[in-house]
Amino acid sequence: MAVDIVVTTIFEPDWLEGYLENIRTNHRVDEVTIRIICDQMTPNSVYLAANNAIDRGFHIDCPSLDEQSAYLKKLGLEEDYIPWNTDNRRNIGFLRAWESGADVIISIDDDNYCLQESDFIGSHSVVADGNPNRENLSQAGGKPWFNICDMLESEVRDKIYARGFPYGARLSEHQATLSPLDSATKTLPVSVNAGLWLDEPDVDAITRLAQRPKISSARPGNVILDRETWSPINTQNTGLRREALPAYYYIRMGYPLGGMTIDRFGDILSGYFVQKCVKHLGHAVQLGSPVAEHRRSPHNLFKDLYHELAGIVIVEELLPWLQELRITGSNYIDAYACLAENIDANAEKFTGFVWDEGGRDFLRQTADNMRTWLSTIQTIGK
Repeated sequence: MAVDIVVTTIFEPDWLEGYLENIRTNHRVDEVTIRIICDQMTPNSVYLAANNAIDRGFHIDCPSLDEQSAYLKKLGLEEDYIPWNTDNRRNIGFLRAWESGADVIISIDDDNYCLQESDFIGSHSVVADGNPNRENLSQAGGKPWFNICDMLESEVRDKIYARGFPYGARLSEHQATLSPLDSATKTLPVSVNAGLWLDEPDVDAITRLAQRPKISSARPGNVILDRETWSPINTQNTGLRREALPAYYYIRMGYPLGGMTIDRFGDILSGYFVQKCVKHLGHAVQLGSPVAEHRRSPHNLFKDLYHELAGIVIVEELLPWLQELRITGSNYIDAYACLAENIDANAEKFTGFVWDEGGRDFLRQTADNMRTWLSTIQTIGK
């Protein structure tokens, strides 16, 4: 089994050593490649740390900025298709992982630290196991939404919700309940595995400003989402089976919407779009292990709020449409292509705040980017 870990970074490489130690401890050095995608603001210490890890026998892919540009050119992509100084650079790592033939692709953030008591790679490898261990598993169903933060023990009294969880779905009548796995779900292959976080949960700026939540522990066990039940999925600690990667293009941000500039929701939209394809193809999404420690990098929460507000409005109104949409396709490439066509064709149906001021253009451009992504995946080949 070949496993690729993809990370973008503009900070010091303090996160790296913990993953290397976990990989070595669990005897996975030969199967794991860490793909570090640097940006124009990345310190030179990241390249030095990558070379040091290579000298110690680890498999590290840390292309220089010139090498990244040459790689995009080789694939026939315009340089601005994946803009500099954005988390969209993660797509380069995804493309290189696809080209390498990786069976499992794990996306992490550089402020998520590996816990040594876990087998980080082993936990995510459920997406590559044709007959995964279904012990200590529950099924979330009966209603359209499951709050992944319910799997966390918070130090605040009030309930917290994950970033990207629609505000309109936060009433009890929309909340799924947990039950033992039914016979049909027990046999579904897991295509996406979303891990959890300690210390700083992945919540939006509104929640962080109002509640300042901290996470002391994660509840034991994993949860499989019912086919009709959804949850936000990010790129912080998320594993995918190879065949699902064509449906996991990291959505480009930076568009003007309603006087704002959308940001910090590229991974959220990516997570919902791949989830749509997973459900259509009869596969499963699992939430739970592994758990990482989120030592959140410095943020201006008011700036985060400014950028997130447009994303909050987008998902609030787009997701009901997405949930009801019927797509076609017998594989992830065809299903994602169908999704892109439907986003493009239905953009005009969305009207009102943000939609009238850039929102529909954002959907059309996103669909076009999705099609370019699929074309590139197919150019690389299987």
